[in-house]
Amino acid sequence: MPPPLPPAPGKKKKKTRGDHFKLRFRKNFHALLEEQNLSAGEGPSYVTACAAPSSLPQRHFCTVCGLPSHYTCVSCGARYCCVRCLATHQETRCLKWTV
Repeated sequence: MPPPLPPAPGKKKKKTRGDHFKLRFRKNFHALLEEQNLSAGEGPSYVTACAAPSSLPQRHFCTVCGLPSHYTCVSCGARYCCVRCLATHQETRCLKWTV
């Protein structure tokens, strides 16, 4: 199989629509800093926004499949939801090895 030929002179790489907007609306570091300073005075931003702690109890999820769990591994304390997930956990993921 021969190596690919270089593009013919005069032919340009086809640009996508996203490339046009990236070049047209790119901002330098100074412009990004100005934008950040202007938005800080108007109200909450991504950096300043926060929420109060939840009044509900913490939810626990299975370490194997990610579903809500009700059970805990006796040897390492990891959460699991069913016997099948417990078997998978003990075979591959349990951090406390018994001797």
